[in-house]
Amino acid sequence: MADNKTITVNLEMFGKDAAAKTAAANKVAKEFGISDEALAQVEDFKAELTKHNAWGLPFMGYVNEDGYGYAYVPDAAITMTPYWDAHQAFLALPEDVQTAFAIRMLFTHREVDRYGANMFLHYHRGFTVKWEGTGANQY
Repeated sequence: MADNKTITVNLEMFGKDAAAKTAAANKVAKEFGISDEALAQVEDFKAELTKHNAWGLPFMGYVNEDGYGYAYVPDAAITMTPYWDAHQAFLALPEDVQTAFAIRMLFTHREVDRYGANMFLHYHRGFTVKWEGTGANQY
């Protein structure tokens, strides 16, 4: 298990294929004691997001408030056809699955998911995310 709660993500990962990003994220998650069972549940939740067409929603609860920074908005991830609250579904996952899912989202190409994951891991799990590579922002 990792000694500290720092996760380093190299920006070059965003250009890799899905399998490479998944492998990198799973390696990081396992360093923090996440089990294969929890990683399998991440895949189940990803399938639910796809089923409900919810990938563009802030399902980890954090929304970029038009230049004001990210804010926790727990009711901004609701689909209507059919009705499904993606954030509540995320919160209903076991804690290790939530953590594994957020780690996975750090490696995605979708900015909303990356920064939502960063905020979730910081405020709910006490992690620090360090970005490396050309154009990396440290805040």
